[in-house]
Amino acid sequence: MGSVGAAGAAFLLGNGYGSRALADQLTSTGTIADGFVVNGRHLSFGVDPQREMWVAGQLFNLNHYNAVPSGFKVSVEFGTDRSYGFRIPAELRELTTHVPVWNGVPTGPVKASLTDVLRANQFYVHAEIRNLRPGETYHYRFVYSAGKQTGYTPDATFTTAPDTSARQPFTFTAYGDQGITGAPGTGNTIDNAVSLQPESSSHVTDDYYDPTDPFSYNPASKTAPTDISPVAALVAQITKVRNPHNHTPTRFNLLAGDMCYANPSGDAVAIINPDGKGGSQPGDTNEPAPPANSGGWDDFDPYVWTSYLSQIEPSSANTPWMFATGNHDVELFHSDLDADAITVENYGSLGYGGHAKRLDLPKNGPSKCPSVYSFTYSDVGVISVDANDLSFEIQGNLDYSKGSQAAWVKKTLAAFRADKDIDFIVVFYHHCAFSTCESHSSDGGVRSTLAPLFAEYEVDLAIQGHNHLYERTNPISYHKAANSGTSSVQAVSKSAEDAAVVYPARDGTTYVVVGSGGRPRYDWSGSVESDRNFIAGVDNGKPGNGVDVGADAKKEVGPYVSQKDFTDHYESIDWSQARYRDYAFIALDVVPAHKGGTSSMTLRAINERGVEFDRVVFKRATKF
Repeated sequence: MGSVGAAGAAFLLGNGYGSRALADQLTSTGTIADGFVVNGRHLSFGVDPQREMWVAGQLFNLNHYNAVPSGFKVSVEFGTDRSYGFRIPAELRELTTHVPVWNGVPTGPVKASLTDVLRANQFYVHAEIRNLRPGETYHYRFVYSAGKQTGYTPDATFTTAPDTSARQPFTFTAYGDQGITGAPGTGNTIDNAVSLQPESSSHVTDDYYDPTDPFSYNPASKTAPTDISPVAALVAQITKVRNPHNHTPTRFNLLAGDMCYANPSGDAVAIINPDGKGGSQPGDTNEPAPPANSGGWDDFDPYVWTSYLSQIEPSSANTPWMFATGNHDVELFHSDLDADAITVENYGSLGYGGHAKRLDLPKNGPSKCPSVYSFTYSDVGVISVDANDLSFEIQGNLDYSKGSQAAWVKKTLAAFRADKDIDFIVVFYHHCAFSTCESHSSDGGVRSTLAPLFAEYEVDLAIQGHNHLYERTNPISYHKAANSGTSSVQAVSKSAEDAAVVYPARDGTTYVVVGSGGRPRYDWSGSVESDRNFIAGVDNGKPGNGVDVGADAKKEVGPYVSQKDFTDHYESIDWSQARYRDYAFIALDVVPAHKGGTSSMTLRAINERGVEFDRVVFKRATKF
């Protein structure tokens, strides 16, 4: 047993395990047992956030990626202080991935030949802690042993959801489309990217991040952020968030799909190298290198997950991260593309099997939908929707639930709205129902399924990813016949002190796109992009940060809605209120009211430097 320490960091770097940042991070991970450490810790609520918490991590070997933990025992100690007092056994889950090398034959009678495989045996530790007390802070750590050696993770804490009667202020955060940072030296001067591999050839990189971008310029220090990646910066900013009323940290984070981009293609079909023989995805820079004269590894790198879980650990070790699935999260293998039976079995028919080994999501949704669930925290009901089941744009998993997800969402929304203890309903998912981004814009399948339900049950806020920018709509009146929407009110945010105020019971649902977690930034439909910091302009006589955005179907410009037949329906819209083309997340400050009062939920949009640039306050009268 011993700490990872400087010697361990030197070993990692000397053996090609990636960046200095990852090596430095592992030096503080804990102690070593038979070459193994537990890192990448991440929390998740159980079905009852007041009394259940999942704690998880990855079992990482410092000497060899695919080392099998023989005779390993893992447990979790927990309690209300650092003496812990309770210990429960942890489950060890093995995920086996054999990524084939493709010979360049995409279709037809000649089967793609298997030249070699990228072998990954990854191990994850999980423990569900039950019978906890509501509103209590607990300490925990993993204990793992092999033979006579025992290792420990550093002490960490989590806090259970309060009893609903407490009506205490709290904050939660959300964003999507995160990914991981690339290896240093891939096109910029960032040298602290948390990465195991040079994944830049897999489109998993920071080399699109332009430190000269004027919107990333820091006027106070007169410098550009060349010292930190946007992905790492946002994780750091989330750890700094505090509720303005009682100064408590964020209580959970919602990740609206596209987690780590181990599958960079995102087309929700069986994984194979799209560039063909000699293609560049992931390419010959990956370790281990593919065989000479091969087609390169197929378009999937399971080691990206190792980097990702390490990257989010500064937040996720102490704050539950609740995930929805996006198109890049479909990790699908087929035997007819030379994936072997064990890989096909591990990843499953939907491509979600890897998530089941790595992540813990509440299992109270429809049985066919592993990433669909709900939970309640104080007076907020939260629903995770799998938009892959609904998307007309990317149809690989379209209608896999055979309508069971939509029926479950309707039933859950009805129960939430009838619950006297729930004031606000928040739904998060990936593909956008309403957006003016030119890269994906709006998805007709997601809109036609969710928007009428949101209107019927007065959903307060819909959190969307997919488009790599920030956009907030006005509250929307949905028109079912045309599958379209119009603004019900102008929700103008002029400053933090003069924020927009929305009454969802009267005004309707607000949709926010926050796919601004770190991927390459997208552009807007149309020629106008608004200012980024509370500037209220005037467009066509209407005040607001946003604008009316016109469309021209003949020229194929402007906002559009993806159709089931793969065409795009262009639409001119009036509902885009606040738009920001940079890296950002949202913090939601909730203040539950007591009987007869008015509860509030304040959305603050915050960029990677911690600067707030948009604010809207949602208000609802209590039901009891």
